[in-house]
Amino acid sequence: MSYRSERFIRLLKMMISEDEIAIHLQRLTRVGGWCAERNACFIALDSFTVRWLTGFTGSNGAMYLDQNCQVLFTDSRYAEQAPVEIARHGVDVKCVIGSDPFNRIAELAKKRNVHLDGEKCSWSVKEKIERLIEGDVIDAHEFCLELRCIKDKSEIEKIRTAAEITCVALDNALAELNPETTERELARNIESLMIEYGALSAAYPPIVAAGKNSALPHARPSNQRILDTNLLLVDVGANFEGYCSDMTRMIPLSKLNKEQEYASQIVLDAQIKAIESIRPGIKAKEVDGICRDILSNAIPGGEFLHGTGHGVGLEIHEYPRINSKSNDMLQEGMVITIEPGIYIEGSYGIRWEDLLLITDSGIKYLTNYKKLTQVGNSHG
Repeated sequence: MSYRSERFIRLLKMMISEDEIAIHLQRLTRVGGWCAERNACFIALDSFTVRWLTGFTGSNGAMYLDQNCQVLFTDSRYAEQAPVEIARHGVDVKCVIGSDPFNRIAELAKKRNVHLDGEKCSWSVKEKIERLIEGDVIDAHEFCLELRCIKDKSEIEKIRTAAEITCVALDNALAELNPETTERELARNIESLMIEYGALSAAYPPIVAAGKNSALPHARPSNQRILDTNLLLVDVGANFEGYCSDMTRMIPLSKLNKEQEYASQIVLDAQIKAIESIRPGIKAKEVDGICRDILSNAIPGGEFLHGTGHGVGLEIHEYPRINSKSNDMLQEGMVITIEPGIYIEGSYGIRWEDLLLITDSGIKYLTNYKKLTQVGNSHG
């Protein structure tokens, strides 16, 4: 390793807390212990799990673990970056640079079974691993879902910062609205401001939907002029140091009609009731059911077209899944969204979404942005 790299590592280590280093060691120990219990190996093939384990932020990496061995495989683009980031996080992981890790993984696995996340692995890669190893390839998707669902202090602070950046960026972008501003222009402005305020990027392409476009839950920003309509739905989030935030607000632009105001209030009521029910040990589908009971047949033609929420972390959609079919249990330390909505085809849509940390007794809001159910009528 060059002197320049050694100096870079020393500087980076100064930027990360001892607590964060300890957390990464605990993560690797946890997975290693899980392997030891099964006399097996584990492979992480997606960049999110690799980052969570090692701190490596590159786009190409495969992580091999067993109870005694931890190896990160990546390509020559990351020959300097990978060792630096691993050292920064204080983990004892060997870094191997090469184009194809699977022959080496087969040698390390010996006759043991290899566990991996079946939803993060292509069929061709699975077949290749099966041809090379003597053991079996076993789907560890459920283990992988649960692996990152409880957030530590460092993760929570990064998500909280992402949420704060989102709120400030949205507020300042809305303050610049003029009669010519289109959905696309507002989306670009929000994203630009998030980056200006410290975000790496938007956590996902912003949804900016005015008037009739708000009836589409995942509307793409168009050339619709925003102030030509009377309501605006904005669904935005920032990515701060790899961690995501997620928030949706319905914004009255001028006086809403009686049905729109009623829809706005009842969706907010459903969200509040659902949030009030959250505690460690409650089933996710029970929270979803609270929203559906309130919103069912609330508005003629109104439909609730998606789940009530989801986990958030390194990915914008993580475990748990909060919908009518979910058997996931909510636990202390999870970061989740609650986002009920009503959509009237060809007319308008309402959705309220907040980002929440589940505590030992309930929740803490990570998003703190005003809610207006009618012009001049704030719910804070």
